[in-house]
Amino acid sequence: MAGKKRRTSTTTKASDPKQAGVSTKMARVDPMTVPELLASVLSFATQSTLASCAVVCKPWSDVGLDYLWRHLDSVFPLLELVLDMELLRDLESLAPNSLERLSSKLSRADWSRFQSYARRVRSLSYDYEKSYRGNSTVPSPGIAIAMFCAHHPSGLAILPNLEKLTWATDESTIQVLPFLSPRVISLEVELTGSVTSANDFFYALAGRIPDLANLTSFTLKTAIRALDIEGSLQRAISTWRNLEALKIPPFYLRPSILEAAASLPNLTILDQDYTHYPPYDVASTPQELPQDAFPKLETFNFDANPASAKRLVQRSSGLFTRLKTICLNAEDGVSDVEVLEFMRHLGATCPQVTKVSLDLSVEPTPERDGMTPLSVGVLEALFPCRDLEVLEIIHPFPLTINDSDVERMAEAWPKISNLYISKEPDLSLPIPGDMGNSLSVLQAFAKYYPMIQELGLFFAKDKGFTFSGDLYPEFEFHCLEKIYVGASAVPTEGLQDAGFLIASLCKLEPKILIGVGLPYAGIERPELDEYRCQWEETIKSLKFAMHIKKASRTRRSGIVN
Repeated sequence: MAGKKRRTSTTTKASDPKQAGVSTKMARVDPMTVPELLASVLSFATQSTLASCAVVCKPWSDVGLDYLWRHLDSVFPLLELVLDMELLRDLESLAPNSLERLSSKLSRADWSRFQSYARRVRSLSYDYEKSYRGNSTVPSPGIAIAMFCAHHPSGLAILPNLEKLTWATDESTIQVLPFLSPRVISLEVELTGSVTSANDFFYALAGRIPDLANLTSFTLKTAIRALDIEGSLQRAISTWRNLEALKIPPFYLRPSILEAAASLPNLTILDQDYTHYPPYDVASTPQELPQDAFPKLETFNFDANPASAKRLVQRSSGLFTRLKTICLNAEDGVSDVEVLEFMRHLGATCPQVTKVSLDLSVEPTPERDGMTPLSVGVLEALFPCRDLEVLEIIHPFPLTINDSDVERMAEAWPKISNLYISKEPDLSLPIPGDMGNSLSVLQAFAKYYPMIQELGLFFAKDKGFTFSGDLYPEFEFHCLEKIYVGASAVPTEGLQDAGFLIASLCKLEPKILIGVGLPYAGIERPELDEYRCQWEETIKSLKFAMHIKKASRTRRSGIVN
């Protein structure tokens, strides 16, 4: 019919049947066959799931094994690729012909199979005290590793892609060396053996400069005196030119070690590890720093009494005005006057700091008997530090603060996220029952620090508090995760109310941590068990009250919707 237009179809037909087939195939591609997607999914899998995935098919096997072998928490899975544990036990018990049998086993090993697994390893941990597969009697791998290296086709290049190595041993540390490679960026060692073994280890590390050219982090854990290994450790540290983080035991900053660390151009963290406490060494107290020391340092953890620390800050003001984290550990001279003077000088010189830690947990001595509690002036001295995020003060006596103190702290430090104030006093001292904080001060913290994440305080057992019964007060903690109560007691007449008070102030249920970690606070004292029982009852009330709040909020939400 004239003038009538043909209706056109809105669907498009493929002109080429082959092209249509291709489109259909593309639409049916399984996303789990895409290597990038598969790797992303398996990165969240558990060890058992990865083991199952490794036997599905070749593509899954490669990705699954990569993740399964990426982080090893024992050296024995590697050794079992070429020998068995029973042979290692025979070797340790000096069974007849055990060495010959080990050598024969290694000479016939499938090294290509071993290397296919070894290249996947990125981090390796070994702890001589840790069981393996539930067996508490784990043989020492020392001799086996030596024989292993003798037969390995590539000699000492056992783990070519290893990036992080953590090793704890009570015997020769030379067994660590074969696992080091040029790609290692993090090395952590715990040495509980002899001084000779430790010196041999550090001299060997110093001689492996090409292999450790990329090392950026080193941690040492040991109770050996710094004086006994000073020369070898100083030599090793001075060769790690790319080191960014150095963590050593207390009392290790002897002059030569300090000078070696100060010369490292990229060092940003000089910290301490408290796994072991070597003997006190007065020579480890820095009196002055080398000229132009630590060009990039941001974290400085050192040993000194407050008076010496004040002089060090004065002499090295150029360094301290750049630091973000300052940690001081004092062994003596911790009178409240000296501490206050140091803190005032620190606040005036270092307004840019974001973390300050002051450890005044001195051992019991006649000098300490004259110590008195710190005043709030110690906190006020740091009020110029407007960017402060973390503050920790450890002292044998509690530090008491009130609601107005909390308000002034919030005005001075609006960014505080973690605050720990004398939460573990020395209970062997004559601490009155009313010394410390009332639980009521938590209400002030909820008002002025609603975004704080961790809070540590000592609560006085004889200071009462009141709970109004309102589980929905005006002010609450929005993200408080942990409350450290240390060696505190709960007023016995208010165990349930204490739990309800804390619950009323929190949107999320916080974890209450009970107990002590300091040597003097951990002395066996009968009241500690009693206090722990009190807090356990309080925690039950806290959980019950939080359950009520959660149910009430859910019900209110349903009514609104």
